[in-house]
Amino acid sequence: MLRSQTVSAKLCLLTIVIVLLLAACSKQTNNSIQPTRAFEHEAGVTEVPVQPLRVASDQHMGHLLKLGVKPIAVRENMLKEAWIPYANLERDALEGIENLGGFPLNLEKLASLEPDLIISALPNNHESYSKIAPTVRIPYWSKSYTTPMDKLLKIAELFDKTAEANKWIKEFEGQLKDAQQKIAASGKLKEGQTVSVMAVFDKNVFVFGPNGAYGGYMIYDYLKLKPTDKAETLRDKEMGSAELSFEAVPEYMGDHAFITVVNEDKAKELLDSNFWKSIPAVMNDQVYFYDSKIFAMDDPYSLEAQLNIIVNLLTKAR
Repeated sequence: MLRSQTVSAKLCLLTIVIVLLLAACSKQTNNSIQPTRAFEHEAGVTEVPVQPLRVASDQHMGHLLKLGVKPIAVRENMLKEAWIPYANLERDALEGIENLGGFPLNLEKLASLEPDLIISALPNNHESYSKIAPTVRIPYWSKSYTTPMDKLLKIAELFDKTAEANKWIKEFEGQLKDAQQKIAASGKLKEGQTVSVMAVFDKNVFVFGPNGAYGGYMIYDYLKLKPTDKAETLRDKEMGSAELSFEAVPEYMGDHAFITVVNEDKAKELLDSNFWKSIPAVMNDQVYFYDSKIFAMDDPYSLEAQLNIIVNLLTKAR
């Protein structure tokens, strides 16, 4: 009886081993026959699947979803993006997307999910991700992108979704025309008046120019509002920006100013300063504050939300 049980146990163990080996062989076979192509990106050229099915990313979730690509896993903050409440997403749009923690992604969990493609935004994570699956680097900001649309098209190229990207771009251009007409009709911005874009961070104020972050590209490049001469010189700077001391803020202020607050204590310090109330834009009640979280990103959903916010600020009575 004991010998019979021993034989049965050995047969059971052998069956399990065979099943695992067959599964491993099947996976290896599937991977080996999956067609690939060369994709050029910020970190070089990588062989990627022609049709990626299991995509993990530490950035760009909004771009992916707008293109119809649902990632299997993303960085934790992507699942709490400020644009999500503004977007008209399907109820289950985010269901099943795994949380991979912060930078760098949780490598053990990432590996367990068996992605066939990883998108990395930062250079120092690229090597570790590449040991798990083909990895391409598409940074948040790059001189390779003249506008946020360039980044969208680059991500679309990765998934053969250029037609979908161009469709959305055309729709957004229509929204921009409507917005420009509404702003002009409101009469709040007079012909020739200039506009400034600033953000208050932990230590100082940053000013943004054309193609700049935190609303720079939306206000100048898309809505065609006029920058100050100093803002115009920032077009080719890193993030299209420059750091200012409080004392330098008046030099960069236009007739109107859009300001996003990242650090509220520092913003209070600015607003309580001796020179603040003497700035013409402040005296004329032409300073507009908006949510920094919405303006921190440049995916299609964020751009749509930003557009609505700017139009509301410039067309509604205060």
